[in-house]
Formats: sequence, structure tokens, C-alpha cells
Amino acid sequence: MRRLLSVLCAALCLFACTFSVQSELALLNAQPPTATPTPLHTPTPPSVRYAPPLDPSVYALRAQVQSDRLMHTLSHLVSFGTRHILSAADHPERGISAARNWLVRAFERVRAAHPHKPIQIWTQPFAFTWQGRQVHAENVVAVLQGSMAGAGAYVIGAHYDSIGSPPNDENAYAPGANDNGSGVAALLEIMRIMADQPHRATLIFVAFAAEETGRQGSIAFVENYLKAHLPHGVMRGMINLDMLGNTRDANGRVDSRTVRLFSAPPNDSPSRQLARQIAFAISTYTDEVSPVLQSSEDRMGRWGDQMSFSAAGYPAVRLIQSLEDHTRQHNGRDTLDAIDLDYLMRTTRAALTAVAVLGGGLPPPLPESIALSRLPDGYRLTWASIPTASGYLIALRRTASLGYDLVVSVDAPQLAWDQFTRYETLAIAAVDAAGRFGSFSPEVRVRDLLR
Repeated sequence: MRRLLSVLCAALCLFACTFSVQSELALLNAQPPTATPTPLHTPTPPSVRYAPPLDPSVYALRAQVQSDRLMHTLSHLVSFGTRHILSAADHPERGISAARNWLVRAFERVRAAHPHKPIQIWTQPFAFTWQGRQVHAENVVAVLQGSMAGAGAYVIGAHYDSIGSPPNDENAYAPGANDNGSGVAALLEIMRIMADQPHRATLIFVAFAAEETGRQGSIAFVENYLKAHLPHGVMRGMINLDMLGNTRDANGRVDSRTVRLFSAPPNDSPSRQLARQIAFAISTYTDEVSPVLQSSEDRMGRWGDQMSFSAAGYPAVRLIQSLEDHTRQHNGRDTLDAIDLDYLMRTTRAALTAVAVLGGGLPPPLPESIALSRLPDGYRLTWASIPTASGYLIALRRTASLGYDLVVSVDAPQLAWDQFTRYETLAIAAVDAAGRFGSFSPEVRVRDLLR
């Protein structure tokens, strides 16, 4: 009997210990409760998912980025010695005009490789006064016509001029490898790839002159082309590619994992909304580079061509590397040896992803079609359906968040849920049959929908 009691006690102790360990493991592995949409009172509840759909063809596009083509562009731009806006206007191998002519030929080669596509190429001349001197310069422009009426147009831009030290010396060595040969190299690579692809929106590629002297090239493009030739509402956004190839700062720190996105405040501005969409698109399709949203339009005391667009009311974003070596900017040290080609490939793929999503996806529903009605135990969100859409994304954001806090995927143009009022704004994107989501609608305030 005593031995039987000992065995029973040992068994009870083992059970208790096992139960205790299992309980502790359950607590350690338990996930905190999250607010997840649950369809309510919907006759045919839409399928709700919490991972965005993926279009395999976007991955195929990204795989087409080639390092040798990026380096080919960089090497040619650096070979001109300087691309200062006041440099020789008639030299065949040196200066801003030689660089412009090379870019025109590069654009024309893309058109020649795709005779079936309506690609328009031209130079846009403009004049201004700088440092007491009259300057004549030219932007280089290529337009890839979109296939869908109402899909709008996007500008992808990068400045091709450079500047040395002192800044008013047009003969000073100013190779401009990173600033902004890297952006121009990415621009050309994205243009080459997208020229071979269907895209619903019109894509306008612009190599701007005179950024270093005060953004005169992009200002001229906005004032004399966009405002004069594009009807109101056609221009959907601008992506500025400026300094994408360096991973070190002057103190030797290295960051090859992130890219910054600058956009004009406030947090609900059209530019900031575009920045959120770009960051979401990049993060959806890759983890090889992380987009980091910034709360300002550019770095302190600095400027970029995106500011010319946002000042005119057009959504605009600047993509730029995470760290900067100021000892290699605006002088003869901005050379090819400081370019991290692997990083430039990854930032180029990130920018290409944004262009493919924004330009290739379906347009979003109009914000005036979005409605939120009350239910006995929640709310029903509805919007106008988009022809040929196979689903939709709903992006929700709290007041202080730079990015989206929650994005859900649904099959039908409605969602019943009891948590909408926890968020400040929402925006909706359409998903096509291939699984590619497009641009999001302008964000609408949840409380305004309930009035």
C-alpha cells in the first residue's frame, strides 16, 4: 500500500509539472489579441484576407534589372567630366550638352527597340538667370502612352546636371556619379523595362537639367508642360530618383538596407499619401530594401525636384539612400568608386516596383463613391465597383501614423466590420485578375463618412 501511494504521488507530481510546463509554453506562445475585421450581417460575406495579393509578373520585372546597364549609364555620365549647367554648350565629349545628347540617344534607343509602342521623345528648352548669367538648358522627356483611359499619368524624374567646387565654376571637375548619375541610371533602366510591358497609366520619364542651381528644370517642366498640356486630374504623382547608389556616410557608417521617402507635409497631404502607397508597394514585393517614410519634404536646408511638383499641388515623392557622405557631394570626389552597385540595383528594383504597381494596376474607386453606413453592431463600408477588378484592398491609418496601420483584402466592394472608428482615414485600391493592386484612392476620414 505504501509503495502504491508513492507511485500515485509521483504520477500526480509528474502530471502537475507537465501541466505547468505546458501552461507556461502556451502563455509564452500566445499572441496578443489583434483587431481583425469580421464581416457582420452580410448575406454573402466577402472573403477577408490580411496579406495583399501578389502578381508574379512584378517579380519577373524586378529580375530584369541589370547591373551592367546601370554601370554603363553611370560610366558615360561620369566621362563627361562635368555636367554643370554653365559648362560647354558645343563640346562633343564634355559638359552638359554632351550629356544631354547622350541621354537623347539613349531614350531613342529604347523607342527603336519597341517600334510597336507609341513612345514620344523630345527636349524641352528653358532659360533662366543664375549667378548673374543667362542660362539656356534642356530637359529630356520620353512619354510611354498608357493603355487605359482614366488611368492618369505618372512622372518618373531624375536630374542629370552636376555641380563642383566652387559651385559657379563650370570647368571644375564634377563627375556626379551618385548625385545624380545613380538616379539617371535607375530612370533609364526602369524606362527600358517598362517600355516592354503593358501599363494602364501613361508614364512620363524626365531627365531634368538645372536641379543643382535651384530646380529650374523641374519648375519649367511643371509650369510649361504639365499645367499647359495635361488636363486637371490627369497627373497622379511624381517619383524623384535622386542619389540611390551610396551606402556610407562621412563617419564610415554603412546602411545598405533602407531607402528614405521624403514627401511634403502635412501627414494627409497628397504627397504623403503617395509616399505611403509607394512604401506599401515596395514592402509587399520585397524585403531586400526597406522604405522608411520621412515626416519632411526633404533634408534640412536641401531641395529636390519633387518640391517643384508638390508646390504646384501634384503629389510627389523623393527616393534617396539612407546615409549621405557630404564630403563626396558637389565636388570632384563624387566618383564611381563610391557607388555600391548591389545597393543601386536594389533601390532601382524598389523604384521599379512602385512604377509597376502605380502605373500597371487598375485605377481606384472615386472617393465620392465610398460610403460608411451603421449596422446594429458595426458598420458597412461600400464603394463603386471597378470593372474587371477581382478584389480590393482597404488601407486604414491612425492619425499619427506615417504609414498604413492595417491593410485588408476583400473580394467584393463592401466590408462589414465593427472597428472602422478606431482609425482616422481609409483608402481603397482595386486588384486585377493577375493579382496586381493599383494606386489607392485619396484617403477619406472615417468620421466624415459617418456624418
